[in-house]
Amino acid sequence: MPRLWRLYRAEYGPGLDGIGGRLADGRWHTRGARVVYFGASAAIVVLERLAHTDPDLLPADLHLACFELPETFTGINAGDISALPENWIRDENETRRIGGQWWRERSSLLLVVPSAILPEESNYVLNAQHPEAKSLRLIGGRPFTFDPRLI
Repeated sequence: MPRLWRLYRAEYGPGLDGIGGRLADGRWHTRGARVVYFGASAAIVVLERLAHTDPDLLPADLHLACFELPETFTGINAGDISALPENWIRDENETRRIGGQWWRERSSLLLVVPSAILPEESNYVLNAQHPEAKSLRLIGGRPFTFDPRLI
């Protein structure tokens, strides 16, 4: 069973309702889709945050948390990553199309996608409107600050 890692602002909580996806586009969704992004490791969520936030604007209230799904969970769609176009890292329209189709079909709770920062690592997109979304549970977390050597 995969562990799902998330780095979030403590002020807003983990955002498991997908409201953030309704407010802005992401690599694998368009604004309006209730999705939540996770990483397959703590390290990739840290790299993702660094890539998407100006180092001078890093929030001071970050929280690193690990979630898991029950043993009976089966809702993962790895997609056909080999079918991604060669320029998928630069072509967000294509990745949004793939993610949008997955979200509309609601065929699985999670879509496994490669990280654009480090494609050898995986991220997860969670469909917050999928019936199994409420089965996600927090198994651990802690306040997080970036080591100054990284920024």
